[in-house]
Amino acid sequence: PRLIPAVAAKDPMPPWTNPAAVSWAGMRGVVTLAAAFILPPETEHREVLILIALVVVGATLLIQGSTLPWVLRHLGLAGPDPAEDALQAASVQQRAASAGLARLDELIADTDSDAVVDRLRRRSDERSEAMWERLGGGDETPSQGYARLRIEMIAAERKELIRLRDSGHIHDDVMRKVIAAIDIEETVLDLGQTWSGKATESEFISAEAHSGCEHMQELSQTPSPRTPQGCEECLEEGLRWVHLRLCMTCGHVGCCDSSVGKHASSHFHQTQDPVIRSFEPGETWEWCYLDEVLG
Repeated sequence: PRLIPAVAAKDPMPPWTNPAAVSWAGMRGVVTLAAAFILPPETEHREVLILIALVVVGATLLIQGSTLPWVLRHLGLAGPDPAEDALQAASVQQRAASAGLARLDELIADTDSDAVVDRLRRRSDERSEAMWERLGGGDETPSQGYARLRIEMIAAERKELIRLRDSGHIHDDVMRKVIAAIDIEETVLDLGQTWSGKATESEFISAEAHSGCEHMQELSQTPSPRTPQGCEECLEEGLRWVHLRLCMTCGHVGCCDSSVGKHASSHFHQTQDPVIRSFEPGETWEWCYLDEVLG
């Protein structure tokens, strides 16, 4: 099917190294062995056929199995990259949040409560910020701290509900409905904790990553950070930051959107300098505010 241009455009042919690795990893002789065992006892040379099938399976396990890591290394295949996954997840979440907020702007009516709209915007921002937090190093992030404390609160709430049920203050059906709601919240928090492991980026972003953003292509050199010791505004105001971002136009160092000040975003809105780079140790990823492109 990939010979058809329309199909190839949607599902391009993988590099030859991928099927080569799958072929080398596959066991040989399994079907032959199963077929040999179901041969009637009177079949001529049945024992020899079974022995041959066993030898093929054993050779596959010993030879191909023991050499598989060597083959994968020489084919240039690598396992999943947590840093790349985290970068892509953050970028995709940012785009999805932008689409959701744009739709919200279309739906807002005069009868809608400002508090409800603000809550929806804040929740959308929090999901995006939680993704970006995974890219930084350091201590516990705000999202991780929230999840840790909220899970402890849920445990206390569940214990109190069971106590009220056992003492006869509430019916068992009522308790189950309330617990079902907090169980769902706990499940969401657990999933977030699974995703919340830090991902330290390696130098994997190629030049092609900038091909879709002219602002990144125009970057010639990295400016000197104006305040290499931390966020410029946080240092002046005595605030703490979570992660740092470097403006690739003027060298302003600002804190991320998970920080109280959100000074990197504020700097963009004031100056329209489009591109920032992570100012965390070991990270080189960039983000264009105007094109919403990760590089």
